Amino acid sequence: MKAEPQFDLIHFLQKLHDRKIRCLLIGRWAVAQHGAPVVTADYDFWIDPADRARFYLLLEEIFDAELPPEDRRNRPIVTAYVGPDKIDCFSARKIINAEGQELVFHEVYKRSVQKKSPEEKLVFRVPSIDDLIALKKFTHKDPLKHARNLEDIRYLLTLRRDLKKK
Repeated sequence: MKAEPQFDLIHFLQKLHDRKIRCLLIGRWAVAQHGAPVVTADYDFWIDPADRARFYLLLEEIFDAELPPEDRRNRPIVTAYVGPDKIDCFSARKIINAEGQELVFHEVYKRSVQKKSPEEKLVFRVPSIDDLIALKKFTHKDPLKHARNLEDIRYLLTLRRDLKKK
C-alpha cells in the first residue's frame, strides 16, 4: 500500500527558491516567521501570477498534489491538497482588503522580508509586518478564522510598536 503524501514546507520552500519562483509565504505561517507563537494546519502562498503554472507544476512533481483541472487553475485562489494538508494558492495581481486597502503583489514583494537559515540553504520571503497586517484584514464567514486574524493583527501591531521603541 502506497503511503499518503505529506507536505514538507521546508523542502517546498527550498525548491521554490532553487527554481526562482516568486512567491510569499502568507497567513499564520508568515506571522510565525515574525515570532508569533501560532499554530496552523494549512499553508498559504501568494504567487507572482507569472509564476503560477510553475508553482503548480512543482506541487505536482514534488508532492503529487491534488489540484483542480487545468482550466480552473487561473482563478485568483486555488486550493491544492497533499494528503491531508491544504495549500491555498493566491495568484491575483492585487488584493483589496476589507478596509479597501489595495495590495499589489510586486509592491508587497519588494517590501517583503527575506528569511534565511544560518547556512543559507533555505531562503524564502514573507510580507513586511505592515503588509501582513493589511493581508489579515479580511472578513471571513467562519468566526474562528476571523478571530484568528484579529489575534494575529493584535500580535503584529504589538510587535511593530515594540520594534519602533528600539
